[in-house]
Amino acid sequence: MYSVIRKFLALHHHLSLPGIGNFNVELQPAQIDFADHRILPSKNKIVFSNNTIPAEKNFFEFISHELNIDEVHAIRNFTNFTARLKDELNEKHNIYFKGVGTLTKQSANVIAFQPDEFPSYFPEFTIERVIRKNETHTVKVGEDERSSEEMYAALHEPQQVLKEKWWIAASILAIIGIAAIIFYYTTHK
Repeated sequence: MYSVIRKFLALHHHLSLPGIGNFNVELQPAQIDFADHRILPSKNKIVFSNNTIPAEKNFFEFISHELNIDEVHAIRNFTNFTARLKDELNEKHNIYFKGVGTLTKQSANVIAFQPDEFPSYFPEFTIERVIRKNETHTVKVGEDERSSEEMYAALHEPQQVLKEKWWIAASILAIIGIAAIIFYYTTHK
């Protein structure tokens, strides 16, 4: 029965085991890892929820077709399978579904699920940004985006060197000092 369940889950991307929970196959989109300069491919991930929904009619049709039995026997076999599964989960507290993952009983109504890793259909690959000389591209400067030409002009324009004008302040202080000395001697003769 495990292989039939795996096959149904792979083909239909959802499965309900009454009294245990629901499995859904979700697609994780491709991700860009800027730090390591790579693109991680999309992959399928099985998500489990403790909500129980009755099994669908097409699931029983699928079982009867796969096992070459009528639908009544398929329903009976599946009901017996889920009952054995619940009993095994109560005794051992964890069950491994090959190719799906591990179910672990946490408490009376809570079952945790650790999915197996699916192999990726596409490989991950390394990326490098290509910047050609004399081609305009955008550059992020703080919060703004500027073109490479604007940044080149800003960085390579001649800087106006401010002339040192310390002597002006020194001259003013000297004049004030001399005026203070003259004022002192003229008033205190």
